[in-house]
Amino acid sequence: MTTTPTTGRRPTELPGSPWDEQLLAHFEEHVEGELDLLQAYLAIRDTGPEHIRYLIDMILEDEGRHHRTFKELANRIRSDIDFRDYEPMVPYLKRVAADREAVVEATDRLLAFEHDDAKALRQLTRELKPLRETTLFSLLVELMALDTKKHVAILEFIRRSAQHTW
Repeated sequence: MTTTPTTGRRPTELPGSPWDEQLLAHFEEHVEGELDLLQAYLAIRDTGPEHIRYLIDMILEDEGRHHRTFKELANRIRSDIDFRDYEPMVPYLKRVAADREAVVEATDRLLAFEHDDAKALRQLTRELKPLRETTLFSLLVELMALDTKKHVAILEFIRRSAQHTW
């Protein structure tokens, strides 16, 4: 990583390792860079018909979550460097002590649901093909399928972390 802080101010009270400081600078630059992106989305949001506003609002919701996540990542690094909490921050992984099997079983049930949902969404995508050029239905179902893939990735991570004995 070759990112360095772009401002003259020190991002932490104490010096961190070069890797931590580069990572923090990268997270902070991403947060700052997104402000221009958000302005660009807002500029196009109101220039077209209602469906453009609807879709741009969906993107802005995602970008808002991305912005919060990068701030939480930066706060995690900053907290580690300064030995104090900057909230909100991304938590560390901790061993699932009690009920590991219950977490794994619940995760397996949720994964099965998400896999069934993915199958249903694929079928719905085929059924919506005739409406592809006249409605947002196909696009929205495609986006839900992408969310389902994301949910599967999250659940698989949870399952692995619950099975890890450290």
